[in-house]
Amino acid sequence: MAFVPASSAEEARELGPARCEERTREVRGRPAGVRGVAVVPADDGFETARRRTACLVLGAHGPVYGPLGRHREPGSVFADTATMQRRDCLDVHSAREVRLVSCAGRYDAQVLGFTRLASGVTLAEAPGAADRACAREVPPRDYGFAPSPHEAGSRTAAGAWKSGSYLAVCTVRRRNGGTMEGNGP
Repeated sequence: MAFVPASSAEEARELGPARCEERTREVRGRPAGVRGVAVVPADDGFETARRRTACLVLGAHGPVYGPLGRHREPGSVFADTATMQRRDCLDVHSAREVRLVSCAGRYDAQVLGFTRLASGVTLAEAPGAADRACAREVPPRDYGFAPSPHEAGSRTAAGAWKSGSYLAVCTVRRRNGGTMEGNGP
C-alpha cells in the first residue's frame, strides 16, 4: 500500500513499523478483517530496497482478493466481499455480480460496516442471518438513514465460510428496491 523512507537500516527497523501503521491507518479502517504488516529490509538489503520499508495490508483471516483503497476502479466487480469497504456504493447486478460505483450517482446499496456470524450458521443460512444481524448490530439509523425508506441489508460470500471468519458485510438499501443517490446522510 505504501513505502516509507529511512536514512539507515537501523532507522527502518526502529521507525518503519510505526510509520507504516500511520500510512495504512485509513485503508485498514475501511475493510473488515485486515491487518498491517511492515516489511523492514535487512542491513544487507537496505540499499536494494531503495532505503524503504514496504507497508502491506493483508487479510487477517485469509487472502484479500483485489485492490484496496484508492487502487480500486469504479465499475469494477468485487471478487470477494472481503474487499468491500465502509461507505462503498454498490451496483448489484446479481447475487454474484456486485460492482463498485461512485456514490455521487445512483446505486443500489451502501456499505455501512461488518459483523461476524456464528460458526454454526451455514453458507445457505447466511443471507437471512446476516440481514438480521446487520439490522441489529449495524442499523442504518445509526448512520443517519431514516428507517421508513431504508432497511439493513447484507452481502455474504463463500470465502468467509472457507476461511472460518463468517464475515458479513452490512449495507443500507431502499425498502422499495429502488436506487439510492448521493453520499447519504
